[in-house]
Amino acid sequence: MTRPTSLLLGAALLAVMLPSAADAKDLSGHLGIGFNNQLGGGPALSVRYGIPTGDDTPINLIIEGHTGFSSYDGTAGAFAAGGRFLFSTVLEDNLNFYVGAGAGYVMVDGVEVVRLQPLASIDVFLFGLDNLGLTTAFGFDVDVGGDTTGIATTTAALAGVTYWF
Repeated sequence: MTRPTSLLLGAALLAVMLPSAADAKDLSGHLGIGFNNQLGGGPALSVRYGIPTGDDTPINLIIEGHTGFSSYDGTAGAFAAGGRFLFSTVLEDNLNFYVGAGAGYVMVDGVEVVRLQPLASIDVFLFGLDNLGLTTAFGFDVDVGGDTTGIATTTAALAGVTYWF
């Protein structure tokens, strides 16, 4: 083995053996604006806010509101409005993992329901784009209302993008 190869291998081994501490993205006191399809299944505007929890607390508490609609000639259209509360549970470098709950009003093709949504959500922040969060979520939709009470999994590409100020 040549000397440069040995040095490179030694540096890589040292980097693996001495990892740095991972810090979650601290969103307390920040406002985020973006879009997602997590409450009603269709595109919606979202506003998120990180509730300040103190300087020594390594958690994020997020409240968010959603609203989205679609309307086309000859269709009943769609509308969704609601909110969610998220609590961070796993601290990773540039990644936040949340558990939470949401509730809202959803109307699709004239069918109206109140949607309750226990969920887990992941926000990823790419290196170099520290304020741009990419979001995915999974959980259950519990729909209550009229003749349409039911439950469904919500793992079908629930995604979003949020820019944090």
